[in-house]
Amino acid sequence: MSSTPPVDQWKSVKVYGFDFRSRLKDMADTIDRLQLWNWFKNESPPQGKGYMYWGHENVQKISDNLENNDHSGATFGFAMRCMQSIAKLGFNNWNCEPE
Repeated sequence: MSSTPPVDQWKSVKVYGFDFRSRLKDMADTIDRLQLWNWFKNESPPQGKGYMYWGHENVQKISDNLENNDHSGATFGFAMRCMQSIAKLGFNNWNCEPE
């Protein structure tokens, strides 16, 4: 059971001009499977590192378990920050914020 709604109920998120919602949904579903929402809610990358340069084992776990990992470093980091926001704000609050 997914903690987030179907992709068509996500707010519009464009990355490089393309609809990015399916990539975000894939990451959210992966986080569900790995049971990592509390990690996002309670932990943050060290200052100045961001998720791409943190080296935390959960970052690699998420990357390894995505259904479709065609991310660049930038899109992966952006998606991880979106997941962090969803974890901290709740999906419905995040989904209402303008991009």
